[in-house]
Amino acid sequence: MRHPFYGPNSQFLGQENSRRIGLASMLLYLFFWAVVMIYAFRLVKKYFLKEDGLSFKEDKALEILRERYVNGEIDYEEFRQKKAAL
Repeated sequence: MRHPFYGPNSQFLGQENSRRIGLASMLLYLFFWAVVMIYAFRLVKKYFLKEDGLSFKEDKALEILRERYVNGEIDYEEFRQKKAAL
């Protein structure tokens, strides 16, 4: 099947509104792909990157260890030893 501009509707190209409609169509394509790229970036950032955006998420065990240290459940020496073991 042909695109409508090349088939029986080719007289549409000669009309005055065709430039505006073509521009609107191009802008809608750009908007669509911008939205797709934004959501793709958000998914990658959410599931694969840390907050700084540079390295992969660290192990869940290290996160738990940090939380325990911040809450005061373990002291610095124990934190350092367990971190080295991980």
